[in-house]
Amino acid sequence: MTDNISFSIKFDKFQNSKTIQLKPGFYVVYGESGSGKSHFVQDLANLESNHFSNFTITNRIIPKSLQIIFQNPETQILSNTLESELSFAFECQTSDSEVLQKKLNQLKLNLPFIDNWNRHPSSLSGGEMEILNIVTALSVNPRLLLIDDALSYLYKDSKEFWISWIKKEVSNNSVVIWFTSDYNDLKFSNSSWILSLSEFKEISSYKINNYLYNYNHAKGSLDLKLDNISFQFDDSNKPLINDLSFYISNARSLGLVGKNGKGKTTLAQLIAGISKIKNGSIDLSINKLLPTVAMLNQFPERMLGSDTLNNFFNQLIQHEKLNSHLEKKCINRLNTYQINWDIVKNQLSINIPWPTLRLALIIILSHCNYDLLILDEPTFGMGFEQKKQLSKYLKEIMSQKHLILISHDISFIDSHCDHVYDLDKKTIYQNEKVLVNA
Repeated sequence: MTDNISFSIKFDKFQNSKTIQLKPGFYVVYGESGSGKSHFVQDLANLESNHFSNFTITNRIIPKSLQIIFQNPETQILSNTLESELSFAFECQTSDSEVLQKKLNQLKLNLPFIDNWNRHPSSLSGGEMEILNIVTALSVNPRLLLIDDALSYLYKDSKEFWISWIKKEVSNNSVVIWFTSDYNDLKFSNSSWILSLSEFKEISSYKINNYLYNYNHAKGSLDLKLDNISFQFDDSNKPLINDLSFYISNARSLGLVGKNGKGKTTLAQLIAGISKIKNGSIDLSINKLLPTVAMLNQFPERMLGSDTLNNFFNQLIQHEKLNSHLEKKCINRLNTYQINWDIVKNQLSINIPWPTLRLALIIILSHCNYDLLILDEPTFGMGFEQKKQLSKYLKEIMSQKHLILISHDISFIDSHCDHVYDLDKKTIYQNEKVLVNA
């Protein structure tokens, strides 16, 4: 018996319909945000979908042994500890504690970055959560694995490692379909596909996209001095940041880069004052004054909770971060970037595509009375065209405000940041190419 899968996909508006048959193998599907990748995954698995789409999937013939790795790694977390999260799938299959423990010990070898298995999964970085979900999903040997843009938090080297690991772990009769927003991810598969608003098709060739944004900007007045900074989570056995010191001056934009789990987000939260340092000191100023700071969370729904964008908007007005003039200007700018305020304002965050939600929050925060914006993984889930759109807007922001960018996308960082701190090498360098016209 083979575990081929087949289904029919129909684009009603374009009267385009076809039947797809996939043999065991590793497939990569590229699509811009809004093309329907998440809907495709949920519809193929015959799950209820909150995502609007202009196509339908029918006549599914798929293996019963199915696993999905969702775009948002947090939505996949079900347990309160890492130990119970990793064991959950096996506990549904066996009650033999000895067999279970042996399997868990084997799986833990793939996750050496976890130092305390009693930690809550939410304490992991976005990339570490993705790795945990990968290991958990493949632990039950699924015959069909659907990956919904769920490798996008991974640093370049980590992504390549875990893709190779997936290919080795899946059996010869397994089908793996990876939906991605990064066009360059097509290089990882001999079977490359494109999902658009009108078609789903295999492509035989493509060009690697080396597009550089090459936006120049003037020098800024951001000064940041870190002196022997240390930080450790209460439930961790080792410090995440240890004795860190560096100094920058007259910066417009600072980039923070490093491998998954190196503490990029935590460092940004310390700078913003969201988390408190355990040891050391941080001196932050713009034009020699203490700036007001806003931070875009790498999980944007954390900023909203159960609130809507409209409620978040009104809270900013109540706290005098927005006035009537800026309010109108902000809504007009959202509409300019194809974010219809009347449509999105009362939607729950879970029903808004991540790239749309990220861009909306960046536009809203940039219209507020903040001197410094910290953007954590702003390009997550964005396709090529959407990154260009964001890049254009960041250029506009930097004419008046200062930025700190956190991203695994090194080319994006190098195209926008005049100073870059590498947490792996513990070095800071000045990026002259964005200051050519300074």
